[in-house]
Amino acid sequence: MFKKPSFAKASAGEEKNEEKDTKTKDDKKYPEVVVGTVITNNEEKILLAKSRKWNGKYTIFGGHIELGELIENAVIREAKEETGLSVKIIGKLEFGESVFHPDFNGKKHFIFLDYLCLYEGDGSDLKICNKEFHEKEYKWASIEEAEKLDLAVGTKQALKKYIEFRKSQDSLDGWKRCQADFENYRKRQDESRKQLKEFILEDLALQIMPVVDNFEMSLSHVPENQSGGAWVQGILHIQRQLETILKDNGISEIEAKEGDVFNPEIHEAVENHQEEEKEEQHKIKKVISKGYKIGEKVIRAAKVIVE
Repeated sequence: MFKKPSFAKASAGEEKNEEKDTKTKDDKKYPEVVVGTVITNNEEKILLAKSRKWNGKYTIFGGHIELGELIENAVIREAKEETGLSVKIIGKLEFGESVFHPDFNGKKHFIFLDYLCLYEGDGSDLKICNKEFHEKEYKWASIEEAEKLDLAVGTKQALKKYIEFRKSQDSLDGWKRCQADFENYRKRQDESRKQLKEFILEDLALQIMPVVDNFEMSLSHVPENQSGGAWVQGILHIQRQLETILKDNGISEIEAKEGDVFNPEIHEAVENHQEEEKEEQHKIKKVISKGYKIGEKVIRAAKVIVE
């Protein structure tokens, strides 16, 4: 006898059960996700209007997200459609919900995705949607004023989240101000330490320079036949040590030699052998004493004779 294959068509009873299961699954209902828009202006006032769907209570604005639409795009679109205002999103508030609330004209379970938005215009483009809201029943209200109004449940939740958001932003701004103040304090301290270090180095240099000058002056008077003597070499060694101390502390010598062009920013003329009426550049005839600087700051100009 021929045996029916296992993939043969199911019986009428089996088909009926499958249909029943599918129908039950398809008929299952879920909460509706809607966006809420807390619109504030530059005075930190919130736009509210009396809603026709929420039993004449004041509400914020919003609606359903369209298929394929991003949430933030829905926020901006709903704000435009219901108020005529172009807004920009400032932040995302936590979600809220309403389950079969008696104020709403229908048995609905809503999940609210609330966003904080800013309107920066002068209000001339405000046009409340009369289909959704009572005509001319709207106002810009401060937080304190809004809390005294007859608000829908979702709007109460949104304003509570808005207050928490502002507190967190105030705390964050305060922390940022403290951080900025501390950074400025640190910079001032760094600058003070830098200036103190420069002052100490300059004082050190000004005390050592005359000693170096005296060594050089003494060595310039040593007879030629004694220049190789041990005592002369000892003096030279001490002079080099002092010069090394200056160099190691960032104090550098200003170069000046015979024939260089006189520069009043780094040279000091102790004698001028050039006639004043001559217009050509002065030149250094002889260096009397070395000049020094810390970085680009001249702490002692090189003393020179000019011709």
